Amino acid sequence: MDILFVISHVPNPRMNKRMQVAKEIGNTGVIYWDRGTVKIWDVFHADISNIKLSIKANYTNPLKRIIPTFKFGVKAIKEIARLKPKSLYVANIDMLIIASLYAFGRKNKPKIIYEIADLNQLIADSQTTTLKKFMRMMLVYLEKKLCQNISTLVVTSEKFYEHYYSKFVPKSKLLFFPNIPNLEAFKNYSKTKNEKFTVGFIGAIRYKNQMKMLIEAAEKSNVNILFAGAGLDDEIQQISKEKNFIKYSGRYNYEKEIASLYQQVDAIYSVYDADLNNVKLALPNKLYESIYCELPIIVAKGTYLSEIVTDKGVGVAVDHNNSLELQQELDRLSNNQNYYDSILIACRDNKNDINIKLYNEKLAERLNAIIL
Repeated sequence: MDILFVISHVPNPRMNKRMQVAKEIGNTGVIYWDRGTVKIWDVFHADISNIKLSIKANYTNPLKRIIPTFKFGVKAIKEIARLKPKSLYVANIDMLIIASLYAFGRKNKPKIIYEIADLNQLIADSQTTTLKKFMRMMLVYLEKKLCQNISTLVVTSEKFYEHYYSKFVPKSKLLFFPNIPNLEAFKNYSKTKNEKFTVGFIGAIRYKNQMKMLIEAAEKSNVNILFAGAGLDDEIQQISKEKNFIKYSGRYNYEKEIASLYQQVDAIYSVYDADLNNVKLALPNKLYESIYCELPIIVAKGTYLSEIVTDKGVGVAVDHNNSLELQQELDRLSNNQNYYDSILIACRDNKNDINIKLYNEKLAERLNAIIL
């Protein structure tokens, strides 16, 4: 096998895009971890080898995942040994550890591509308990050590490299690959003005405090909400059932349904907990999707995302804990047509930057060089 992905979840749209590039280069497969929690995504690439390893694990607490991760690692290494890939494409520190353990001591070591779309919370944020401080110290040491042997570091935000990885990964190994959507999924999209102004949250439902803030602000602003995506529990879904201004559509097929979902909204909500360092530095796919669909995006102040949004004029930034400020922005977006149109024009002006083909070509060059 040429390229084997090893990931800690059912492949999401971002990883599916990487696999699309890989399978055009050579024989490709994926080993993924089904943790037995809420099913957010479906397997997309049926024409490659999909190896599901089912081991129940806590989704939110990394300390409670230590033993399940070890069990997954043992099974994954056996599968890797059977497939004998030329390269391993991994995401996040736990999968890097597994790939490195497999490669250790082998004469024909696979080249490792390491992708970071989110910083590990144990690494990125200060810890208060003795155990978590120890875990953070160990993970930081391990990541620095293991990154010495990777061939490529892929990051979805330049700030991940600038603030952290630049300290121990040479720039020659860096590949910036923003979370740009596959525009083929949006080929049937056409911008539609809804009868009543609707703000949408489209994606995996996390950061419940910010979701509740949206519900509170939208109710006071008299606008509708669309929640599309699955959560780790049903709290937001249950709240939505009690509010007639909320539509909760649940899990969706990205490739088939994303365009239709974006057509149902007039603005995109992407406010997360900006006290977390990962949130401060990350650039989500919603940024690029909202620009392409010519929809204002609402983001959290104090983040790299808010810098880009305000600089380009493609949305608004609010305090991630201030419901009143969010309400005022919803009032402005829904009632001031000139203001709304100015953001629409800014999106249109930045639309040509949404070009995944350029980045796919850069990734393809790296993969070709690795497996040849």
